[in-house]
Amino acid sequence: MEETKSLSPSEEPPLLEWSDLFPGHQMPFDDVERAEKETEPSRDQSYWEKLFNDMNFPGMDLMAVSYFGFQDLDLLEQHTQFRRISRDFIRFLSYHHAMDLRSAGISEEGIFYMKKGKIPENYTVHLKYPVEYGGTIDFNNMVFMQNKPYHHLIHTYLDYQLLDEECGLKYPPLLYVPVPVGKIYVPFALFSGSGGKNKQDRSVFAGFSKAAFDKIALKTMPGR
Repeated sequence: MEETKSLSPSEEPPLLEWSDLFPGHQMPFDDVERAEKETEPSRDQSYWEKLFNDMNFPGMDLMAVSYFGFQDLDLLEQHTQFRRISRDFIRFLSYHHAMDLRSAGISEEGIFYMKKGKIPENYTVHLKYPVEYGGTIDFNNMVFMQNKPYHHLIHTYLDYQLLDEECGLKYPPLLYVPVPVGKIYVPFALFSGSGGKNKQDRSVFAGFSKAAFDKIALKTMPGR
């Protein structure tokens, strides 16, 4: 993803990138069949766990997720949905999680513009799990984080698994995904990531259902 631009009151909310919704894709694409032909991961779990530790993802857990496919998705509609819900997500955080936003380095001016649905420079909304691997486009699967270095680092790690020198884009049956803890990623040392499955979301929002997030968001969004 490219860095977001500096904000001014007259600017429209920056567009979120297609690549964050569908990692590795160029739009349009027609390589779904290649994913279905993948039968084995190119390297075993120990390799990806070692790479995860070597690349250093503070405050993230390494999760193994299975390929779901996306043949039945209207991809353009999904992209539009991602842009809309991610804008609601940052507005929700600005009203209900301002202290953690400050801890993440967001200024008072930045929080002010987030209430208008605008993203500060060098920050983005990231889907923790790609939609091809069961990720949903809702608050529970979103995290607000810095583009550089952390968001770029995640996608570099994913590209090692999704890109192949010979056949280009591929979709292994099992994908290892660095997943940031919480809804706002603050890479403090006390939130050390680890390998394995079934790690819990340790944010203050842990345990909220999608319906609960939607209800709270609708009640707190100005003009909604």
